[in-house]
Amino acid sequence: MKKIKKRGLYVNFKCKASFFLLCSILLFSTPCISAENTYLNELITQALTQNLANDRYWHILLHYKPSALGISSLIDDPDFFLAPDGQKNPEAELIATLKAFFQPFDEDAEHPLCKFVARYAWLKEQLSIDEKHLNKPPCNEFHRILAKVDPKSAVLIYPGTHINSPASMFGHTLLNIEGSHKSRLLPYSVNYSAFTDESNGFVYAFKGILGMYKGYFSILPYYQKIQEYNDLERRDMWEYDLNLKEAEVRRMFFHIWELREIYSDYFFFSENCSYNILFLLEAARPFLDLTDQCRPWVIPIDTVRTVGKNNLIKNARYRPSKATRISHILSFMDTKEQKLAQQVINGAHDPASLQAENLNSFGNIRILDLAAEIVEYRYFKKELARDDYRKRYLALLKARSKLGRPDNKAYYQISLPERPDKGHGSNRFTLGAGFREDDFFQEISLRPAYHHIMDPDDGYLQGAQIEFANIAMRYYPDEERVELNTLDLISIFSLSPRDRFFRPISWKVKTGFRQKTFDDGQDHLVYQLNAGGGFAYKGEVGLSYFMLETDLQLGGRFDDSYCLGFGGSAGILKKFTNRWKIHLWGKQIYYELGDEHHGFSAHLEQNFKINAGNTLKMELSRHKEFGVYFSELSLKWNIYW
Repeated sequence: MKKIKKRGLYVNFKCKASFFLLCSILLFSTPCISAENTYLNELITQALTQNLANDRYWHILLHYKPSALGISSLIDDPDFFLAPDGQKNPEAELIATLKAFFQPFDEDAEHPLCKFVARYAWLKEQLSIDEKHLNKPPCNEFHRILAKVDPKSAVLIYPGTHINSPASMFGHTLLNIEGSHKSRLLPYSVNYSAFTDESNGFVYAFKGILGMYKGYFSILPYYQKIQEYNDLERRDMWEYDLNLKEAEVRRMFFHIWELREIYSDYFFFSENCSYNILFLLEAARPFLDLTDQCRPWVIPIDTVRTVGKNNLIKNARYRPSKATRISHILSFMDTKEQKLAQQVINGAHDPASLQAENLNSFGNIRILDLAAEIVEYRYFKKELARDDYRKRYLALLKARSKLGRPDNKAYYQISLPERPDKGHGSNRFTLGAGFREDDFFQEISLRPAYHHIMDPDDGYLQGAQIEFANIAMRYYPDEERVELNTLDLISIFSLSPRDRFFRPISWKVKTGFRQKTFDDGQDHLVYQLNAGGGFAYKGEVGLSYFMLETDLQLGGRFDDSYCLGFGGSAGILKKFTNRWKIHLWGKQIYYELGDEHHGFSAHLEQNFKINAGNTLKMELSRHKEFGVYFSELSLKWNIYW
């Protein structure tokens, strides 16, 4: 290779070129790198001076909350944090975030500016960041989704309770992000839920209570959620329009983007669907303090009430479920029409030949409308194959299209129920007094959650009971004795009426501690686990039911430390007026294992609603345990909040 001698040095041409390239890099690049580092250091100094790490909005974006050791984020996914100790150190996370914004752009990885858009938007505003110092990536995926969702307004959605599913027995909340379109079906729904394929509802509830699932946010078209909740699970839905401005909804969507594919440990009673949705509303309107207003136990309808108390709700719309629509149609039909509808649904009767049944046109309309609703429901439940469903459904629509609209306007007007957020509060405190035989007693009780079948039904599902940690203490003045009368750890009662078209199973489960009268005539505290299943029917006399039950009791007073029995219960629940309801029921259990004996009780309960926050309840009961008979009469004042 040719060499040139210069000042006693031989320099290879290739080396010489590399030398000049290195000089150029040092000459032109070093000042830029130095300038960027200087600017970054200035931003960090400014952020520390302004104490942004302790700003409420920074804590909202990172989901920081006070903990036993100071402060900690409720998000458990390490991918959400840029600092090694970012989950518990807001300042370290803020500094790491600013540094990450200045990282070089890599086409094979998502840049922090594209991943943490809400953090960047806020820090840019607080620090007046000059973007010419940043090597900003295009963030194509974020802008594509932003344009698709087109966030302009928001709606809080509340699907009601699904009592036959322990995973959904408290209801649910999610958010709709609405854009420029006018259709109520096309918005995107933001939902937080536990990620699991567990099919056993009781196992799901147990693991959910202990935080054994990961919870994720998801974004799906709203019509899919309607099909899931409104049609498949037979849950009425309420849509609450929120008075958020477009800029606030956009800011909320930025935070939703940051939370995609990020998990938090899911807790059934605290860090659940409703609690995490409140963080999104706080991200939209920072001066709100919704999450701190929650009780230690978070129930979906209580979060709706919290949102309402903070003046976020403009109006509410009711979306009846498919089951409600079917029940409404059935209310206009007689037995003959119902039988014909069942034949049409099962394919035993051609929809086009209904004219031969000598029914009036309104009767044919009811039959075809009911058949179409149920055929569609069975398809959604995967009880009908796609081709079979299409064939039947199109035949029903073709026959129905020839009949027009009925003259009866009430047929298309489903009565509007009470809004769930206007019903009684989930907490209940009770003051009571009564007699057990000749012994006078006073009683106080507290129930943190949620609803008893004798509580007012307004805003709740009739025949559904879910109670947790219901504790009752009694004082007998003549004996100067205080006792724990009951402690129901959990009590669920699901009365799901059966009819010609739906055959649900009613069920119950209750576990906790109660006083039991033994053969010495004295009360002793025992642990009880009671479960049962059966049928319920709704008619003119009310909601009647009967169940087969098993009952296990444990206690040191038993000779064998336990007794296990089998038997049944039956009752009638009747709502006479909007304020007055009664429950007449009885139970007989034969304890054949452990301490052998028979247990019997008959009860008459009445509850009178004074207003949404107060009721008066009277209870009269007759009992037999270990051959000892006794009666109780009590009057109780229930206070809800």
